[in-house]
Amino acid sequence: MLNWVPPWCRGCGTPFEFDRGDDAYCASCIDHPPRHDGIRAAVKYDDVSAQVVLRLKYGGKIGLARVIARQLVRHLPHGHADLIITPVPLHWTRMRSRTFNQSALIGQELAALSGIPFVPDILVRHKRTPTMRGLDVRRHKKAVVGAFAVNPKWQGRVKGLRIILIDDVFTTGATSDGCASVLKRDGASWVQIFCWARALRGTTQRPASISRDA
Repeated sequence: MLNWVPPWCRGCGTPFEFDRGDDAYCASCIDHPPRHDGIRAAVKYDDVSAQVVLRLKYGGKIGLARVIARQLVRHLPHGHADLIITPVPLHWTRMRSRTFNQSALIGQELAALSGIPFVPDILVRHKRTPTMRGLDVRRHKKAVVGAFAVNPKWQGRVKGLRIILIDDVFTTGATSDGCASVLKRDGASWVQIFCWARALRGTTQRPASISRDA
């Protein structure tokens, strides 16, 4: 389980073999600029980090959310003005069956450690997406089209805000891009993804024991 540290691409956070400077972008981000403003991951996605997510999501080990948050604190921006923390939402049917959103638990703990406000309900998930395990990037993006929206009670209130969007694991980027797109359409000035584990390109397939159903 490798800690995720710079040097990395300014756009997507993919690590570089050598330091190219703070403003360097990888080839993929130059060709297809992401809709978010960077990714900050605690560790590389592998079998060990996957088991942490499994124990949190399905094993009821909710104390792991604080462990994860402690690893993410070091990635927070220096200035906290206009910053808020919000999670990638679950569909209500999954929230009912699971009883908690693992991304929200991580966000709550990160807020408690940093003093940054935590707002759990800025985004809503209108569509229950299928299990994402095994889907390629194109099919993943298709599955999340129209899945997310800004909560009606927050529409117009995120203008100018900088938002830290919490997810558990970053794989293809389709989910985070979908969330970032709707936040920016509603006026958010900056959206950065914070996650526990990040898959490197070409290694997005998860172990069979973990289903990407969030």
